[in-house]
Amino acid sequence: MRDSFAKQYKNIIAKIKLTFAGLTWRLKIILILLVLTFISVAVFWLFTFVKQNKNSINSTNASGESPSTLVKKNDNIPANYVRRSIDGLYVDSDTANIYPIAVMIDNDPNARPQAGLARAQIVYEAKAEAGITRFMAIFASGEDVDNVGPIRSARPYFVDWARGYGALYAHVGGSPEALDILSNISLFNINEFYQGKYFWRENSKQAPHNVYSAIKNFNEYLGKLNAKNNGFDAWLYKDEIAIENRGETDVEINYSVNDFLVQWQYDKENNEYARYLGGARHQDANGEQIKAKNIIIIKVAATVIDEAFRRRMDTIGEGKSWYCLDGMCHDGVWKKSSSDTREKIYSSNNEEVYFNAGTTWVQVVQEDGEVSFGD
Repeated sequence: MRDSFAKQYKNIIAKIKLTFAGLTWRLKIILILLVLTFISVAVFWLFTFVKQNKNSINSTNASGESPSTLVKKNDNIPANYVRRSIDGLYVDSDTANIYPIAVMIDNDPNARPQAGLARAQIVYEAKAEAGITRFMAIFASGEDVDNVGPIRSARPYFVDWARGYGALYAHVGGSPEALDILSNISLFNINEFYQGKYFWRENSKQAPHNVYSAIKNFNEYLGKLNAKNNGFDAWLYKDEIAIENRGETDVEINYSVNDFLVQWQYDKENNEYARYLGGARHQDANGEQIKAKNIIIIKVAATVIDEAFRRRMDTIGEGKSWYCLDGMCHDGVWKKSSSDTREKIYSSNNEEVYFNAGTTWVQVVQEDGEVSFGD
């Protein structure tokens, strides 16, 4: 039977050769072009199929979950909705890339409770002086948060992080180094010392813990500048995993002063972290509990530069990181190639991490011992 098949195959090849030999040269060229086109299309579709499957595998590896464990995207989400750049939530495509506003917010005990902090999409926390920390809250949801503050002064490392978003940077004065940087870069910034009409001072708190503003005020200022949003490099986002696959790990960051001890308690049912500060629930001025879907901890080198214990932090390059979501914490690496680029988080396998959609807090530390994890 093999001989029969071989004989038939040879006969078919012979007929094809004979037919091809009888064609005019024009028809031969046309036929060759058609065959080449068919091969090109086949190779293109094969490459696309392989790439899609590779991306799917990479997504699984980066998030640490297989497709079977992910909660499926809600079928009721409209077709024109896409993930918002700032936090990965599904929104109308027209509102997916709103101009970010980065606001410096006080964390002195006399400034608490802060206003608007619970409504930010991303918050950075780092030491300002000694063991005192300060926040930079980034708003880019289009929501009109009508009370934000107390607003405090600029620091150079917060400016670097704001530049990664191309954000409007809102502050009240700043350290000499920070103000020098702001005067020599193209980042839009609004300073209460010079644009005071966009801010107000609350009588219920003492200076310097009494400066407030509203997101609509900052948007008004952006409008006067005719500012155009050039966008920023968004992180990767995934669907949430099923409850039975979630962990139960809490997070603690010790900034060396008890008033600034940070604890994130994981809520397995809602797949989110509740923030505690100085041993008490950290609530917004309106009583709203501050929560997050993702906790990122980045370790940076820092140097005290003056008698006020201000710091210089190495924000460019890469360093050790931890990232916590779905009740689990992992070792990772942060990378930021320049002041104008946004830092990204990579797994120990050097794969970019997929986060849950929603609020993210970035906790900045200098020592491994400041971070601990537990159930």
